[in-house]
Amino acid sequence: MNIRWGGSVWELMLVKRAVGTALSNSASGGYSTLLRDGARILVGHADLLNGKRAVAGLVAVSVVAGGALTAATMKATPHLKKKFRSAAQDTAEAASDPVEEPETLQGPRLRAV
Repeated sequence: MNIRWGGSVWELMLVKRAVGTALSNSASGGYSTLLRDGARILVGHADLLNGKRAVAGLVAVSVVAGGALTAATMKATPHLKKKFRSAAQDTAEAASDPVEEPETLQGPRLRAV
């Protein structure tokens, strides 16, 4: 995957380096493949790997995971609808039941004047 911009070519690459090392800062503002340790001592070079495969792999994994999630959601939706619909109906039925007043409140009521 090459991108041309302003006379330069940009290429997506993966960097393979040893644990505890870091890429050196380049004079152009980017990074070079020189590896340095915590004390900034040169310890070797990093390996650059093709980024196209990594992007293709990520896309493939995302498609498979998205498909599996969609299938699981579609399979679970009718069950969840049924469960929540019955709970909502129970609540509506409980709200529609007439509330009986105790005998002490059934007599004449006082009104504010």
